[in-house]
Amino acid sequence: AFQAEVRRIRERLLPLAPELERLPAGELAEIAERPGTRNVNGFSRGLDGHRSGFYFHPATDDPASLLPEGVPPAPAFYAPNRWPDQTLPELRGRAREAAPFLVDVGRVVAAALDRRLSSLAGEGYRPGTLQRLAGEAETCNHKCRLICYHDFESQEQRASSKGMWAPPHKDTGLFTVLVPGVFLGPQGERLAACPDPEVGLYVRDRRGAIRHVVAPLDAGECLLFQLGEAMQVISGGLYHATEHCVRGPPSPCRGYVRASLAVFFQPHAHEDLEPPDGVSLRDVAARAHDGMFRMYLLHQPESALGVNFLSFCHREGF
Repeated sequence: AFQAEVRRIRERLLPLAPELERLPAGELAEIAERPGTRNVNGFSRGLDGHRSGFYFHPATDDPASLLPEGVPPAPAFYAPNRWPDQTLPELRGRAREAAPFLVDVGRVVAAALDRRLSSLAGEGYRPGTLQRLAGEAETCNHKCRLICYHDFESQEQRASSKGMWAPPHKDTGLFTVLVPGVFLGPQGERLAACPDPEVGLYVRDRRGAIRHVVAPLDAGECLLFQLGEAMQVISGGLYHATEHCVRGPPSPCRGYVRASLAVFFQPHAHEDLEPPDGVSLRDVAARAHDGMFRMYLLHQPESALGVNFLSFCHREGF
C-alpha cells in the first residue's frame, strides 16, 4: 500500500508542477505569493534557485482557523490556499489525496525519532516532543510545496546559477519529507531516468563529504527525509540540519525538467522550540557546526528556556 501510494503521487501529482507554468497570466496572478512574504505561500518562481514552487496546507484552505482562540495569524504561515481551479482543476484533488498520507508517514518517522532521542538524551528529553510539534494534517502548520526545476536556457543563465537548480541551504523546520523527483520531457512525458545521471539532490554528511542521494535500484518506491534547524534545538544539538542542494543539467537546453514534492514539518508560529531539560541554548550552540546558527543561539538571553518558532524563522540579522 505504501509503495502504491508513493507511485500514485509521482505519476499523478508531480507532473502537474510544470503545468502551473503554463497557466494564463491572470490565473497565475490569482495564486501568486502574497505581498509582504517571500517564498512561503502561493506560487512563485526564481526566488530560491532556478525553480518554481506552489505551496499549500496539507488539509485546509484556511490555516488560520487551526490556531487557538486569541492567537493572531502570522501572514507568512497562515495565508489561505488558492487553487487554479479554472484551468488546472485536478491539482486540488490530487494534492489533497497526497498530503495527508505524507503527513501520516512523517509522523511515524517522528515517533521513531522521539524514541531515539529519549535513548540518546536520557530523562531530559520530554517524551513525544517531536510528535507534538509535528502535528496531524488537520491541526498542523506544515507546508507542502510542489516544485518544478527548469531547463537552463543559456550558458550564461547556467553559470549565474553555478549549475545548480537550488543552491546549498538548510530547511528551517523540524524535518522534510521528499517525494523523489520525476523527469519530464518537452511534452510532459515521463522519462524513465534523467538523461544526465549526475543531476539531482546532494547533501553534506556529518563528516563534511558531499553525497549524491539516489534511491537504491531495488528499493522500489520510497520517500526521502532530511532534518531542519528546528530539530537541532529540540534534540539539544544531537541532530544536525541537512545541508543540501539540487544540481542541474551539465549544459543548457537539455529538454527536460524535474518535478518533486516536499512537505515541511514545522510547529505553529506561536509555539516554542525547547531543548531537553538540563540543556541550554548555549549547549546547543556549542554542538553546532554552522557559525551563524551558533551566533544566533548565543545571542539569546542566557536565561532563555527556548526560542519562539516565528522569531527563529525570521532570525536573519537577528
